[in-house]
Amino acid sequence: MSKFVRLIILLFYLIAFTTPCKAFFQERALSSSSPSLSSTGIFTPAEKALIDSGKIFKVCNVIQQANNNASIGIVRLIANKSGLKFVATPLMSWADSLAALQQGKCDILPWATKTEERSKTMNFTRPYVRIKRVVISRKEEPYFRDLYEVSDKVFAMLKSNYAVTQIRNNHPNVQFVYVDTVQEELDYILQDKAYGTIVSLYSAANLFNNEQTRELKVVGVLPPVYDDIASLATQKKNQLLHDILEKSLIATDPRQIEEFMSEGAVVSYDPDIDYQKYWIITFAIILIVSTLIWWNRYLKMLNAKLRESQIKLEQLSITDPLTKVFNRVKMDQVFIQEIETCKRYHSPLSIIMLDIDYFKKINDEHGHTVGDNVLKTIAQLIKSNLRTNDFLGRWGGEEFLIICPSTSLDNAELVAEKLRLALVNAQIRPLKNISASFGVAQWRDEESQESLISRADSALYRAKDGGRNQVSL
Repeated sequence: MSKFVRLIILLFYLIAFTTPCKAFFQERALSSSSPSLSSTGIFTPAEKALIDSGKIFKVCNVIQQANNNASIGIVRLIANKSGLKFVATPLMSWADSLAALQQGKCDILPWATKTEERSKTMNFTRPYVRIKRVVISRKEEPYFRDLYEVSDKVFAMLKSNYAVTQIRNNHPNVQFVYVDTVQEELDYILQDKAYGTIVSLYSAANLFNNEQTRELKVVGVLPPVYDDIASLATQKKNQLLHDILEKSLIATDPRQIEEFMSEGAVVSYDPDIDYQKYWIITFAIILIVSTLIWWNRYLKMLNAKLRESQIKLEQLSITDPLTKVFNRVKMDQVFIQEIETCKRYHSPLSIIMLDIDYFKKINDEHGHTVGDNVLKTIAQLIKSNLRTNDFLGRWGGEEFLIICPSTSLDNAELVAEKLRLALVNAQIRPLKNISASFGVAQWRDEESQESLISRADSALYRAKDGGRNQVSL
């Protein structure tokens, strides 16, 4: 299709079907009517003293393709209700931001991935988001299914990007050139100095907002082991600040973080072409263009229905039909993946086993229909109180299992206690009250999945023997 005809078609789209689209990014602030976390008593006296000191903490302002306010925005979303005060540093590259935290030029580094080397000088909160990584290359490059297909290519990457270390462990033949900015990554690809670059979907969604990058596309999606797992990092010596951020993150509604991430990843493109001289010709061929558009939309509709059917089938195979959370098959898959991650990166992993108290009595007194509704309600209540990187599944009957990646035993206990209180305060008709018993265990080096589950199960039964409605480690 000639350039002239493509311009005609684009103009028709603009006239008939579209309105200008502007990218937006709004910082999320917690409602002023929401109670401060400091009034809940979760902070120790030393932590409360640091909050009340009025000290202003510097947030390393990492340049983000999504928006230059993303760094200060995510920190405020998570920790504003703690009472801490923040200010953003001038914009810095990722490598400069990492160095700035290590040198004490800033106090909090968002978008940080925990590694064994960084853990020597930094503290990391539990992750607040897990993002897929994708490969971006030129439009003429074919899509690939496995990274082995492009393991002999050259990639342009930002300095200090942890994805480089991850990929080198499995694909030593991949070559890298290092740059300071995302624009330099794109220039290397467009000038044929590099095959492509690897970025998170959060950044990729915003790489296509100018005419230059219309020559690029996403050619592959990396497997979960390469996901961008983001935490808040602080200096090792700032333990009190780390503890405040950790507790604030646990208390943050996961849906607010999901909204924040989705609002930051908005793709827009404002054409800079004068279409006025093409209007007369456009109306002359409008019938042909309309037919092409209709046919294109029809094919897209068929493809969308096919994709929707495939997604539904995949979801059915891993979902418990009653509660709509993961089933046991999916949880076994997650276990294998997360234990392998622990072995490789020496990160903590904890699980929470919970069992609804006196559930048989509910079925006997109110019937199985009410019992099923109770299970569905409790499953959704638990799910709404978990982080985006936690995994919830029905383990059997009235028993549920939660897998908490990158979470120590103490932090998993906090999560379990939060869930226990949520159930106690819930109103589920026709029941007067409802409670559950919790067993928590942390994975030990070289321990099997069966052993870890057995220890959590033993802790659960200790909680039941101890009077129910309690958390046992």
